[in-house]
Amino acid sequence: MNEPKPTVALIYDFDGTLAPGNMQEYDFIPAVGKSNKEFWSEANALAEEQDADMVLTYMARMIQAARSKGLSLRREAFRESGRRVALYRGVREWFARINDYGARRGMHIVHYINSSGLKEIIEGTEIAGEFRKIYACSFLYDVDGIAYWPAVAVNYT
Repeated sequence: MNEPKPTVALIYDFDGTLAPGNMQEYDFIPAVGKSNKEFWSEANALAEEQDADMVLTYMARMIQAARSKGLSLRREAFRESGRRVALYRGVREWFARINDYGARRGMHIVHYINSSGLKEIIEGTEIAGEFRKIYACSFLYDVDGIAYWPAVAVNYT
């Protein structure tokens, strides 16, 4: 009788693990006319000043900054931003290699993301299809498809 293959789950952070830096730094932050240091300093200062969660404040700053610059807050715009995220060398090939490695040893490998980055941006990356599920921050969208509030915040707790 064939025994079922064991399943091995690999769980990845995104920023600094699969891609250098933070995903918002590739095009969102420059598009709102801020330096990376300026954007993160403002978000962190707001968290400190309001005794708020830093993840929620960066998401709030993203919405505020995009609105002030007339940038799209549609899910598709965030996904488009994900297409510009650079990955570390070897990441694209990693999934096929580790899946094959597991298969040769009788294992089924599945991949997940657990990130305080934005799900919508990760969904736009070229590796998004490799993940069974992406657990990350995301926005609520109004009836017109415009982000207006955080829906999910994955923080450091």
